[in-house]
Parts: sequence; C-alpha cells; structure tokens
Amino acid sequence: MKRRLASAILLLGAGLAVSVAASVAGIAQDSAVQIDGWNLADVGHKPGDDSNRLVSIEKVTPQVDMIYRPGEHNVSGSIQAEINVKGCSRLSVNSGFDLPDPPGDRAAVARKEMHTAFTDFAKTCKIKAELETEVMAGFTEAFAAVDKLMTEKPNVYPPAPPEDGNSQ
Repeated sequence: MKRRLASAILLLGAGLAVSVAASVAGIAQDSAVQIDGWNLADVGHKPGDDSNRLVSIEKVTPQVDMIYRPGEHNVSGSIQAEINVKGCSRLSVNSGFDLPDPPGDRAAVARKEMHTAFTDFAKTCKIKAELETEVMAGFTEAFAAVDKLMTEKPNVYPPAPPEDGNSQ
C-alpha cells in the first residue's frame, strides 16, 4: 500500500513538473469544453503569441459536421459545414462574414449563414425539416461562450522587431 501511494505521489509530482515546465517554455495551452452539445476548442495559444491560435465551436452528428470560427479579432466569423445525407451528394460549405459590433445580435448573423447552408442543401436533396433544428440546438449558448472567450482573452501577438534603418 505504501509503495502504491509513493508511486502515485511521484507520478503526480512528475506531472506537475512537466505542467510547470510546459507553461514556462511557452508550450501551447490548449483547451476544449462541451457546451450544450457543441465542442468549444481553443488550440495553439502560447503566452504572448497567438499566431497559431484557432478557436472554434463544432457540432458533429451522423449527417452534419458544422464548425463556427470567430475571426482573429472577433469582428468576423466563418462557418464550415459538411452535410452528408444518405442518398444525396455530400455538400461542403465555407462562408466568411462580418459580425456587427455589440450589442448587435452577432449570433443571429452566424445562424443566418448556417441556415443558408441548410437551405442550399435542401434545394438539391430532400432532408428532414428537423435536421437543422437538431444540429443548431445549443448554438446560442455555445456562440455566447466563444464570443465571451474572444472578448475576455483576445489574441495577443509578439511585438514587431524594430526596423534596422537599412530598409528602403
């Protein structure tokens, strides 16, 4: 029993040391959480340098993979969707758009873009009317969370190197 406890403490200490070392070295601090059926991911963030940061909310169902990504300064957004209904051709949608300044209904703009994707797909393939409702369930809460994240933790970039004076 003592041996197991000592091993557990040793492993915990090693994990803590790796965690601290990773933070000090500036390793990416990725996170992922579930919000009402949507996966909110924040990956590629490093202290002082968000050059590779990618924030998104994604919902995956058997027929639809829908992703919303805020723009790097959260004044725009984009969606990606793969709609794959049995008996129909797969539809891929990519759309970028501007978001209104708060207090404008930013989520409504993103929902409209997603609705357009479903409407376009329905023109070529018969889909259940409730498919869009199923996929979009929880979107308002997930969008609010990603919007809050981008407001509270905006992208940060390292300062530009000073010019050397030899540039023309």
